[in-house]
Amino acid sequence: MNTTIDKKEIDFFSNLSQEWWNLDGPFASLHKFTDARVQFILRNVRRINNKTDSSPLSGLTCLDIGCGGGILAERLSRLGGKVTGIDLSQKAINVAKYHSFKSGLKIKYECSSVSNYLTKKTNKFDLIIASEVIEHVINRRLFLSEMSKLGNLGTLVVITTINKTFASKFFAKFVAEYLLNLIPKGTHDTEKFVSPDKLIKEGGQYGIIFDDLAGFVPEINLKNIRDKQIDKFSLSTNSLINYGIAGLKTN
Repeated sequence: MNTTIDKKEIDFFSNLSQEWWNLDGPFASLHKFTDARVQFILRNVRRINNKTDSSPLSGLTCLDIGCGGGILAERLSRLGGKVTGIDLSQKAINVAKYHSFKSGLKIKYECSSVSNYLTKKTNKFDLIIASEVIEHVINRRLFLSEMSKLGNLGTLVVITTINKTFASKFFAKFVAEYLLNLIPKGTHDTEKFVSPDKLIKEGGQYGIIFDDLAGFVPEINLKNIRDKQIDKFSLSTNSLINYGIAGLKTN
């Protein structure tokens, strides 16, 4: 299959576009999750940028693939990155553009697949991120190949996604979607979940050497269960459910 696009997935998220910046809406958990995502990104950015001030991404060109309404892209921009965000949902891109304008941030947004972006752009990026995206594409190997082509030798590639385990299928699908309603029902197809070992192997085929792995674990107490919300995610060695994986492009 020569495309990564799953139209049903795009339509699903397009229908939620007006909720991206509703902190109490269906993306509330994603907002809470972003602190941990940024923490994982920054611990790996030290490999390619030794800045330690309030702008650790200063001087870096960053690509946020599947940026949605711009939740992560705005955080990267505030940390000094020169950020481009692409997404297949025009509605989400419109929301991202409007919110970044209101926030006074200079972020380039474009409604595009990675494949189409490759045909139009020659610029390479220092940091490429696909956060909560790869579990929604049809052809994962093609997606990794295209990510690799957008980077130079030494580009940092970061992916966050969901492991393919019994625990992930139970908690990330059944509990999160149907029991606690933390994310909209139908968000995930468990057949698209992927293990870190598989990503390491597949990434290596396209010159991406993934060598840092961390789990993302929600801090849950009785109040969270009662209120059906999560207040915080933390980095962990437990990658059974959500995890981040990062590495450099070597060729």
